[in-house]
Amino acid sequence: MKSFLFLLLPFITSICSGGLQKGFDKGEAKDMIAICNSFTFLDLYNSDNAIIPKGYKKRYTSGVFGMENKYQIYQKGSVAVINFRGSTDKQLSWIENIYSAMIPAKGIIEVEGDKFEYCFAINDSAAVHSGYALGIGYLYKDLIYQINILNHEGIYDFLLTGHSQGGALCNLLRTYLENVPDSIISKLNTFKNYAFAAPMVGNKEFANEYSTRYCSDSSSFNIVNIEDLIPAMPISYNDSNYAGTNLKSLFFDRESFSIKKVLAEGGANLFQERISQLINRVGSSAAKKIGKELGTVQMPEYVKDINYHPICNRIELLPFEYPKILKDSSILMNDSLMNIYAKDENGNLTDEKFYRHGSWGYQHKPYNYYVTIMKLYFPLEYNLLEKKYLKENL
Repeated sequence: MKSFLFLLLPFITSICSGGLQKGFDKGEAKDMIAICNSFTFLDLYNSDNAIIPKGYKKRYTSGVFGMENKYQIYQKGSVAVINFRGSTDKQLSWIENIYSAMIPAKGIIEVEGDKFEYCFAINDSAAVHSGYALGIGYLYKDLIYQINILNHEGIYDFLLTGHSQGGALCNLLRTYLENVPDSIISKLNTFKNYAFAAPMVGNKEFANEYSTRYCSDSSSFNIVNIEDLIPAMPISYNDSNYAGTNLKSLFFDRESFSIKKVLAEGGANLFQERISQLINRVGSSAAKKIGKELGTVQMPEYVKDINYHPICNRIELLPFEYPKILKDSSILMNDSLMNIYAKDENGNLTDEKFYRHGSWGYQHKPYNYYVTIMKLYFPLEYNLLEKKYLKENL
């Protein structure tokens, strides 16, 4: 009888835990973006104690896999968190990003004789990013092993998160885990995503299936800054009646009309075949470079589709505020000039030409995502933050 109860323990634990709650949870979002900053804090300060939220225990930090990918596992109660590192400054890490030729969403990737049989979508027309698919191919065995360890302890609820490249891997991993046979991991597992600043990972058919399966039940969220360029990558354009759609906006909704968008989408449609050939050639070169650095890689045949589509439940943040830093601080010592120039109620000069402005990269930094989410959802805690920005990001 005792042995029978022992076998039932994981199932009882799962039922009693109540599972992950559906829907966007601002507390979860805050915790996940804080955890996403672990790698930044470790790189900058050799410690992430200042950023990891209370109650989360770091259980595991992986080694480096393939193209500089790495992940952590945290635990809070009966919930585990898998956090993927974003891009590093290593060449292979950026090759993973630009290796954007698409491959079928179901197939086999062979790495040094090891066959990674994957299914990221059921739809035969779905296609995904080669670089990110290969990234999963390098680390999936270790990750499955860690999930099974947690399952053995009765932990079946997982939050998946990551920033930038890490967010892309987080989204793609979700689809792999949901489609993997139950002989590999238990079907008792439940997953929920919070991806931050993630590039797109698949075509329209992939995005549509993702939306139907994981967004309709509100278990996947993509948080982006509207001025962050990375979530708009790789190439994405309106491939159905783009001219008519943009002409309609010209006459009936001028605020949404964009001549740059018209030219970009027009060019993408007009030169789709040539762009596809170029992207596939770049992909072949990337695969050769990866093979030279890491060993033989055999990828599935590329598809012709080059048009990436964003996935659902997209939460848009306003641009991140850059701190007031004068280009020339000596102006403060000139009383005559300070009496001439207009100032606001906080004593700052109203003319923005005197201040520095952040580069596009500032709008992509993980700590700025964290601060903005704090300011938006937890204003009292935001006011108590010692660091409203990291000086290393300026």
